[in-house]
Amino acid sequence: MRLGALLLSLAALAAPPLLAQGRLRLPWERVAPLDWQAESRNSVASAPAPLPPSTGALRVRLTGDGSLRVRDARGVVRLQAGLPGRPLRAWRDGGVDLPSAVGEWAFPADAPLTLGLGGLDWGAADFRPSLRGLLWVLEDGEGFLSVVHPATARVIHLPLPPGRDLEVRFLPDRLEVVAGEVEKGAPRRWTLPWMGLLPRLAALAPRPDTAKPGTALAPFPRD
Repeated sequence: MRLGALLLSLAALAAPPLLAQGRLRLPWERVAPLDWQAESRNSVASAPAPLPPSTGALRVRLTGDGSLRVRDARGVVRLQAGLPGRPLRAWRDGGVDLPSAVGEWAFPADAPLTLGLGGLDWGAADFRPSLRGLLWVLEDGEGFLSVVHPATARVIHLPLPPGRDLEVRFLPDRLEVVAGEVEKGAPRRWTLPWMGLLPRLAALAPRPDTAKPGTALAPFPRD
């Protein structure tokens, strides 16, 4: 009996994290908060000129219920996922505003992040070109900004600062969020340098290649 209890305890520890209702925690429910910096200044920097949108053979489709699908040039589905809520606004690359958050768009397979963080121009005065090939989606609950990297078929969710009617602005050196409605006395303007987002953006890079298993005839395969 004691051995059985021990095995059950170990199984419980190894199980995926659950919420109080007994269901699996969703990806965005396990994300740590970001270090948003409140800005006391009321003046807002003028928006820089938008960068030209990228294009490519990958097709990304986002529907009104938050369903996301990425297909390659052969039509093979590389990613199928759901976002935290219904898409409210969407941007591509380094902040190119999309006319609708619902639709289908072309993305490149050779975006900077396909080379990992080493593919980003860390010292550039304008970091936005390093964000080429990304899709950014603000959901209707305005709690998360989801970032999709079609080239690697990976998604991350960035927790947003408190407030309603959020405006997201892509500036050369930082990401800025301005709330249209906040609690009395709460800040309305928040910023986060792009360098502060690098640990999160790293999750969009390709996974390192895993070693292929050997066989009896080739215990140490070369390819």
